[in-house]
Amino acid sequence: MTRTASLGAAALSILAGLGVAAGAEERPQSLEQFNEMPAFWAVTGVRSDDVLHLRDVPSADSKSLAGIPYNAHGLKHLGCRRNEMPFEDWIKLSKEARKAALMQWCRVEYKGQQGWVAGRFLKPDESQKH
Repeated sequence: MTRTASLGAAALSILAGLGVAAGAEERPQSLEQFNEMPAFWAVTGVRSDDVLHLRDVPSADSKSLAGIPYNAHGLKHLGCRRNEMPFEDWIKLSKEARKAALMQWCRVEYKGQQGWVAGRFLKPDESQKH
């Protein structure tokens, strides 16, 4: 096996492991899992002196459309996704950039405005009924 093939095989193993470790079970694999996703989210993990940025596209580098308060509830769930890129691009990224590339983004509606937020700052909103 050539060095390049060995590195490629090792990287694919790491990617497979990262998918599981990064919460691949959060991504709906079936209609039943999709139906189990909450209808509404609440913000979590944001400091009280900070906001969750509602962004125009699912990227931390994108334009912030609004700031959602740290204790906000009732963010309407419109769908979640992970940004995926070709392996050739992923392998060139730094460790930090790879972690960011695996981040889940969720499209939400808050106070009539739609946009994308980082999924790690969301939890099911138990106070909202469908």
